[in-house]
Amino acid sequence: MQKSPPGLFDYTLLIALALMWGAAFLWSKIAVAEVAPVTITLARQSIAAVLLVGFAIGARRWFVPTARDHLFMIICALAGTVVPFTLINWGVEVIDSGLASILMGSMPLTVLVMAHFLTPDEKMSLPKVGGVILGLIGLGILFWPQLQAGFGEDLIRQLAVLGAAFAYAVNALSTKQLVRHPPMALIAYISLWTLAILVPMVFLFDAPIPTSLSANVVFALAGLGVISSAAGALVMVTIIRRQGATFFGQINLLIPIAGVMLAVIFLGERPGLNALAALAVIFCALLVARIKPSAKTPMPQESHP
Repeated sequence: MQKSPPGLFDYTLLIALALMWGAAFLWSKIAVAEVAPVTITLARQSIAAVLLVGFAIGARRWFVPTARDHLFMIICALAGTVVPFTLINWGVEVIDSGLASILMGSMPLTVLVMAHFLTPDEKMSLPKVGGVILGLIGLGILFWPQLQAGFGEDLIRQLAVLGAAFAYAVNALSTKQLVRHPPMALIAYISLWTLAILVPMVFLFDAPIPTSLSANVVFALAGLGVISSAAGALVMVTIIRRQGATFFGQINLLIPIAGVMLAVIFLGERPGLNALAALAVIFCALLVARIKPSAKTPMPQESHP
């Protein structure tokens, strides 16, 4: 069945999802004031898992995973939730949430590079190469003040968030191995695997969650679990079902902008000129990478002896 062209409702969903996921950086920044990074991830995913499993039960489209499915679901749990959420939480203890959202904007460019080497059907094209180069320039602009000042705490935290972007790229490629399954049931299974990994991690690496939390932190944790994770997953599935993965891919252009905008409005953050310049360059990089190459100008192939 051919999909109808994207309409106002589809773009509204896309913008809403960008705000849901962009707000996660803001809520993480609020939560780390009182809760340890791994514990924030556990609290967020516990709330989301309850809601997502409930929606999956309501959808009545479960499947019996194979051992291979479980392997890739574990990889997705680690690379799509446990590692990136925890690294972002740890990073925003020191750096601004808006800056973290800009760093995460590099994730799609990381996917392009990894897909070239790990998949048979997503090879580099001239626009993709141009996008990756522009993205590296944007990251160079973003890191430049810290590189001039030396290898300090800010740079370490920024690199941690950049590591989260790399983890998301691994998750994107791993999820391709599971797309044949009903999406709500798949998300529910991955959420349960996430909890199975996070519970022992909290006991090993984090202090217990404080018995008394401020209202702001409770709201931030609820926002992360209910809105960014659970509602975000439902909106994501709706967008992909209505318009497909290519239309959904535009979300990567919007999340850094949404993250910076929300940080400015609600936290009073003021991004430096280098951060704004990096945001503009990374945005252009994502646009360039999405250009469809002409059939008359194929990407030059490597010559082999």
